[in-house]
Amino acid sequence: MINKRQYMILSFFLTRALFLGGCFSLLVNIAKNSMIISGIVGMLLGYFLLYLLYKRKYSVSNILKVFIVICVLLINTLSSSMLTGNYLLDHTPTLLILLFFYLVLLYGKNKKMEVIARVSEIVIALSFIIYIIGYIGIVPSIKLCNLFPIIDSKVIDVVKGIIIFAAASLLPNILLLDYKEKLKFKDVGLGYIVGSISIIIIMFFILTIYGSELSGIARFPEYLILKKINIMDLITNLENVLVMEWIVNIIVCCLFCIKVLYKVLRKIKPLFYLIIIGIIMGCEMFLFKNYVYVLFIKNYIYYGCFILVILSLIFRHKKTTD
Repeated sequence: MINKRQYMILSFFLTRALFLGGCFSLLVNIAKNSMIISGIVGMLLGYFLLYLLYKRKYSVSNILKVFIVICVLLINTLSSSMLTGNYLLDHTPTLLILLFFYLVLLYGKNKKMEVIARVSEIVIALSFIIYIIGYIGIVPSIKLCNLFPIIDSKVIDVVKGIIIFAAASLLPNILLLDYKEKLKFKDVGLGYIVGSISIIIIMFFILTIYGSELSGIARFPEYLILKKINIMDLITNLENVLVMEWIVNIIVCCLFCIKVLYKVLRKIKPLFYLIIIGIIMGCEMFLFKNYVYVLFIKNYIYYGCFILVILSLIFRHKKTTD
């Protein structure tokens, strides 16, 4: 059984996972300086939808769970592979990175959900230390003038930003609701709010350090701001160390998703492995060979995520264990 603290920590990691590796640049391109407004309203919308999902007496249908897991795994696979391949292991074949990544995940599928929850407990302290030290180190680089004008986008673009933020922050959390047991909404709600606020803080740093124009042309603006870390002129060039916190966040999310997928498909295991192989080969043979496909997925997949959120409100499966 997942306890209250583990529940909040898992929600924190799941809330942040889909933003890393592409969502920040998409949001800044669409909403520009209004990205923070989109983030705040998107967080409130996501919190409200999470409440509606939590209060239901029925679980999300298994078919929807499969699609949610595929969507989350695809985004995280692309994010982790591109972050690792571009900045950490730039001379390592992407297929090797993918195989190692999924070997770790497949090993985790045989563990109980409580084990994955305990792993999240272990890494959360390191995550917070890295987060706090890292972002304190870039405070001197902030230029508040880059935030203005605060509203510089069309209403439709702000709405798009709201939808993208709500979808990216909420979708993985839907899978967590099956494990609510006797816990209260405030347990998952707190993890969601803290995770969302941490994302909004990163948005603030992106805009105040580079501005919307420069950030909009960067592939990973959340990585570029780490290059600005300077602690008393003694500690610099920590970006490749601090980016590991994001990789750990993605791994925790994917371990959770793999476990959910394996549980749903435990009676048809060949389909489980076919999905995993399909994601690996699809990324290696099609996406990484043509960046146009990656851009297409990046630009539109979050709207698909939002559709999955809405469908989760409509279709139900069996009564949960609470």
